Amino acid sequence: MQAIGGMKAQGPGRDRDEVEGVVRAFYEAGRNKDLAALADFHSSRESFTKFDENPPYTRQNSEEAFVYEQAAFANISDYRYTIDDLRVDIFDTAAVTTFYLTYGGMFVNDYAFEGSPVSGRARVTMVLVKTARGWRIAHEHLSRYPDWVAPGPDQRPRTKG
Repeated sequence: MQAIGGMKAQGPGRDRDEVEGVVRAFYEAGRNKDLAALADFHSSRESFTKFDENPPYTRQNSEEAFVYEQAAFANISDYRYTIDDLRVDIFDTAAVTTFYLTYGGMFVNDYAFEGSPVSGRARVTMVLVKTARGWRIAHEHLSRYPDWVAPGPDQRPRTKG
């Protein structure tokens, strides 16, 4: 363990496993369309913030993020994702996670009875805090890989170049 400003950065352990579990459970809730559960991942209505790779690009509070997260997961069928290179750093009652999120599915426009494929790769940072309810997400920031190329049916995701 390395002390940083009076806080201890921790590697493996129960807290690390719990934080990783929250990150993965969040995306599983979306994949399983457990939309009502999404808001419970946020630390609190007062303290949660989010910057997203999709509009609106302004800072979202808990209520705004919940609405956009529900809409995104509700309108994508066959949602699939991978979390790569997940790093978890614990600092007492705060945790910083960074990872690469690759996702895809079919965006369905129910009004027009049509769908279009959607895919992307984002760099993600989630800051979690330890609460009486367990680890919860206090801040989330996603930024798209500008040079990511969607894979063909038999290819892995890659960057241009």
